[in-house]
Amino acid sequence: MTEEALKNIYLKDFHKKNDAKFAPFAGYDMPINYKKGIINEHLHVRNHTGIFDVSHMGQILIPFNEENILALEAYIPLNIKKIISNKCHYSFILNSNGGIVDDIMISKIKFDNNEFVYIVYNSSRKQILNKIFNATISNFKIFEDRCLIAIQGPESFSSINSILNLPASMNFLNIQILQYDDNDLFISRSGYTGEDGFEISISNNKAEKLISDILNNNNVILCGLGCRDSLRVEAGLSLYGNEINEDINPIQAGLSWALDKNRLQDHNLNGSQILSKELSSIPSVNKIGLSPINKIMLRNQMTIHNNNKEEIGFITSGCYSPILKKSIGIGYINKLSNISEKKYVNVRDQYEEIKLEKIPFVKKNYKKGD
Repeated sequence: MTEEALKNIYLKDFHKKNDAKFAPFAGYDMPINYKKGIINEHLHVRNHTGIFDVSHMGQILIPFNEENILALEAYIPLNIKKIISNKCHYSFILNSNGGIVDDIMISKIKFDNNEFVYIVYNSSRKQILNKIFNATISNFKIFEDRCLIAIQGPESFSSINSILNLPASMNFLNIQILQYDDNDLFISRSGYTGEDGFEISISNNKAEKLISDILNNNNVILCGLGCRDSLRVEAGLSLYGNEINEDINPIQAGLSWALDKNRLQDHNLNGSQILSKELSSIPSVNKIGLSPINKIMLRNQMTIHNNNKEEIGFITSGCYSPILKKSIGIGYINKLSNISEKKYVNVRDQYEEIKLEKIPFVKKNYKKGD
């Protein structure tokens, strides 16, 4: 995609003033890192707090009514009628084979005295999901006038509490509507780094002020998508287009915990019979974590091989881990692979030994309830 064809996020000029380095991502010109670099930003999020502008993501508000719920439940493996208000759920939009069209965060919220389904979805899937929404649901609003800001790190609560007066009872995956500068913002205790944190949907014209207020805390820095990726790999989190796509279903991807198993008996759900059958059998592939024995860098699309140098899988994500100080990766191997035998990756026609690692690579630090 040419630079001219890239879309700009609302706060691009703000990021340019703060010396952001930009690169294309999912059709947008996005901040990748700032002056001190990706590794510094990564470590700052693990130890303090960082702010990410993720306004390229899709946001939609859908009236919570029977017609819309029925339409959504053909694609989403949740019992949407029974989801609890002010609680986020990780889920999927499924195709007819049970493959993942997109992974989403979905919640039920009360806004302007009416109940809505609020969904955040991936920028790379906006076109296909918007087409589905247009064909199946009614009276929805796709937000083009709101930014999405993520605050991540162990000090995230203290960094924003004095500004937003957060409810003391707010735990991981809770979502609230709060007031900031006479503006309604949606705030969920969630994120994509494995750390405690928040994601805030706020009107475009209030976003820069909010970020500036938060940055008044000296322990908070701006962070780009470069460290967001290495943070999520350390946390073992899937990225659409890498670990998940339309040819991989949630069970193969190691995400069966996010399925409402009762919905798999509902033939109105896309791919329900395929998913039900797969759930009761050995998965066709296994999602694995891995690291090299020697000092090489693991990269996306490297092939994985057995002792006989036969290809048995591939790497979906690889990066340098600033916490572990080594290269790490996530990938898939086929179900017939001998887990205990040595495994290798092909690096420029050389076979380098790797070892399997538990996912996540680092402990997750979400703020969960008692």
